[in-house]
Amino acid sequence: MQLTKRRWSKVYESSEEELLEFLRSRGLTARRVELAEFETADEQTAPGDIALWCAEGSMTIRTQSGPVSQQPGDSVQLPAGTEFTLVGGISGCVYYTSAD
Repeated sequence: MQLTKRRWSKVYESSEEELLEFLRSRGLTARRVELAEFETADEQTAPGDIALWCAEGSMTIRTQSGPVSQQPGDSVQLPAGTEFTLVGGISGCVYYTSAD
């Protein structure tokens, strides 16, 4: 599996409530995480295949392959073993993470 970016919403201004309904409808359990504006999270390694779901704000996912930006309605699937760092955007970010 390689890093893949997708849209979970067809609406540009999607909301956190819409994401939660989307995840519930697919039987996915996800953990909520917040990043402050321009906050850089510690580097992580994906323990298994994971997905990052952007609910509010924006963020950048930095990997060895390069940066990937996320806006509300975007999701990124990261394969197991991917090293990555998350950086909150200008107004921070709320995102959810789930195992694929």
